[in-house]
Amino acid sequence: MPDPDRQDDDEISALDLGSDLEDPLDELSDDGPSVEGFSNDKSDTLAQDQVRRAVRKYGEDGITVSEIMEVTDLARNTVDKHLARLRQLREVYRQKRDKQTHFYYPNGKPLHSFGKKRIEDGETILDIQLAKGKNDDLYFHLTEKRFSLMEGETTEGAVIFPISSLDEVFQKMQEFAEEVEK
Repeated sequence: MPDPDRQDDDEISALDLGSDLEDPLDELSDDGPSVEGFSNDKSDTLAQDQVRRAVRKYGEDGITVSEIMEVTDLARNTVDKHLARLRQLREVYRQKRDKQTHFYYPNGKPLHSFGKKRIEDGETILDIQLAKGKNDDLYFHLTEKRFSLMEGETTEGAVIFPISSLDEVFQKMQEFAEEVEK
């Protein structure tokens, strides 16, 4: 009967097999939630989503960069970069309170919206809202989103235009489509 405590020199213990492996969580970068195996793009997407969620959750009355850093555990340069990107997408906006303090607010959900219409075409989603803006003027807020099983719905871009220019926008789009079809 073989001795269970005895190992031949050729045999390797299952415990020894994993001893060279590093914990992937040790590879978290200082400026974002990067995990070994995720590409930089995926890591960037995760960090941007953290910033987006922080502004949406805590920014109704305004949130500062320092507060976002606190709730996300992201570095200042990472938060600044993603806030700039989210501002370009018009998902957030900022207002200056004093000489050096900026507050960020969610812009992806108009505060005075009259509802939402949705168009879905495969992975592409268009959310259309009509909202009250400055001086009680009405604006269309059109958000393009993509859906994937890995990331869920992610905003790709947005445009806001006054309802007074709706006819002109449609006319220009129609003219452009006709020019391309020729």
